[in-house]
Amino acid sequence: MTTIRVSLLTLTLIIFLLLLSPLASGSSTPRMLVVCSDVEDVMMANSMDSFAVDILYLGKDLPDDRSLLSSLEYLAQYDEIWIPDLNLQLTYGGKLSQNEIDALKQYAEIGGVLVLGLNTYVQHWSRELDEILGVSLLRIKSSGDVVYINYSGKLYLYNTSFQIAVVRPVGADVIASYSTGEPAITEAHYGKGVVVLMTFNPVKAVVEQDENYAAIYKDVAMRGLNGRASKPELSTGKIIELKVKRLTLNPIFIGLMAFALLFLMAYLGYLPWGLTLAMVALTFPVSMHTQRKLQKKLTDALEVLAGATLRELSEELGVEPKRLKFPVAVLKISRKAEIIDLSEFGERDVLITLRGKEIEGVAAWAADRYSRLMEKVTMNPGIRVLDLARSLNMPPYDVLETLRHLSKHGVVELRKIMFDYEVYPTKALARWFEV
Repeated sequence: MTTIRVSLLTLTLIIFLLLLSPLASGSSTPRMLVVCSDVEDVMMANSMDSFAVDILYLGKDLPDDRSLLSSLEYLAQYDEIWIPDLNLQLTYGGKLSQNEIDALKQYAEIGGVLVLGLNTYVQHWSRELDEILGVSLLRIKSSGDVVYINYSGKLYLYNTSFQIAVVRPVGADVIASYSTGEPAITEAHYGKGVVVLMTFNPVKAVVEQDENYAAIYKDVAMRGLNGRASKPELSTGKIIELKVKRLTLNPIFIGLMAFALLFLMAYLGYLPWGLTLAMVALTFPVSMHTQRKLQKKLTDALEVLAGATLRELSEELGVEPKRLKFPVAVLKISRKAEIIDLSEFGERDVLITLRGKEIEGVAAWAADRYSRLMEKVTMNPGIRVLDLARSLNMPPYDVLETLRHLSKHGVVELRKIMFDYEVYPTKALARWFEV
């Protein structure tokens, strides 16, 4: 038991230290994560040269680990997260999941700057996105006309064949407009952070139309940094909560916990013999050192009793039967004892004997369990089954079945004769009826 306690304490300490490990600290240069789905998105990300830019590539051709997008612990490392053009046709994993939207929402709440482009907003639209962005989607416009985007007094050409999302601000500020009057860029405060929507396609605009759009993006990024209440930070409690959640959803962790639960149930005697023996075999380096005193008592008792059922050992040692199962299984796996299933005799128990003493153990049990039958066989070697049944007033078939089972364990010998069997005791049985 001490070994198990030490192992559990060590495992608990390792998990505790893992949960308390701090996030990696960033440099003085603002960090930006750009979520990309094609090469043009990557080109746009590379234009943000005033930031330390990391790319999370989710294109179908060679995607990164998308689960990172739903990890608040991962997202909180960045000052800004840009998802400019998450096109469903090109994106591995389809639409933004609820877990991903929740993580982005929490990211903004703790001080992150979140910037979404046209396709990310429209193709992944949800009421939650509208709530975060402080806008309401009205319609999509794609006339093919050329319009201008007015940002800080400067005009930037934009072809509407790349589409425009027409939105109505609901709490968001309009920081850039089209020449037609609709909002081009909106900015809203959400929690401690800032959330920006570009209702045009920011990737097509800078890559295929006018590279000067990069100046807009850099300025929008700096506005976000200046407008947020604080840098994204997670409290120690939140970090532990997120790590515990991630840990408990990990298939390896789930498997280990299931294995640990099975081991505990085996140790407490709640598993059937087959599973108990399997658990002891799989954990033998640990199991062999558990309940050493009880193992010794069991061995001593079996030396005296030759063979005993689990119930008899329980009465002998004053220990519940289920609490004996694990140490008996240890003796079995360590090749010191044998476990014999008595269900073939109609018993809901097992017989435990020392290894190499199986015949003597079964004979001792049979001499007690079937005392009159065994005595008749011992005192009348060669007696026939029909005569045995008649003398004991038992059905012949029941007598024959019992003797067949005992013959498999070497307690009696059955010899076939015409229409019957002769029964002979073995030495293991005869010794129990010697005068």
